[in-house]
Amino acid sequence: MNTVPPAPDLIVGTWRLVSFTEEDLQTGAVTHPFGLKPNAVVIYAADGYVATIFTAADRQPPADAIPTDAEAIRLFRSMIAFAGRYEVDGDTLIYHPEASWNEAWNGTTQTRLLEITQDRLHVRSVPIPSTLTGTNIVFSLTWERAAQDRDDGPPANCPPSRSVP
Repeated sequence: MNTVPPAPDLIVGTWRLVSFTEEDLQTGAVTHPFGLKPNAVVIYAADGYVATIFTAADRQPPADAIPTDAEAIRLFRSMIAFAGRYEVDGDTLIYHPEASWNEAWNGTTQTRLLEITQDRLHVRSVPIPSTLTGTNIVFSLTWERAAQDRDDGPPANCPPSRSVP
């Protein structure tokens, strides 16, 4: 990443996922672990907190209100979610998860490489074991600033906001 390190406040806002890929470091294979159109949002607050959730493109609801064990496992394995503190140090993004879908992340430090422009955020992991497969991977995320955080207004499919008395 041969860009000028981002100003820490440039990351503040809401971002929607455009692309999520994993590269297997042993084979070089690149996959889309949550499909070609995963659903994800990340929110970076100016006070240094972050919250995110990812869900797979083909995620299916359980048959009933209470999922079976098999359905619960499928749902757990088709999501990623965490919240906690973050910091930006040059072109490095550092997460400190405090609450997570995967209890093993809580209290850890997660380091990522960062490239950011006004409306695009590119995040790349350092080599890590995949939470989905266990193989050593590098994952890449491309985010687009959510429309309400840009000058072009809300997305077309967003319902109009209403005042609540």
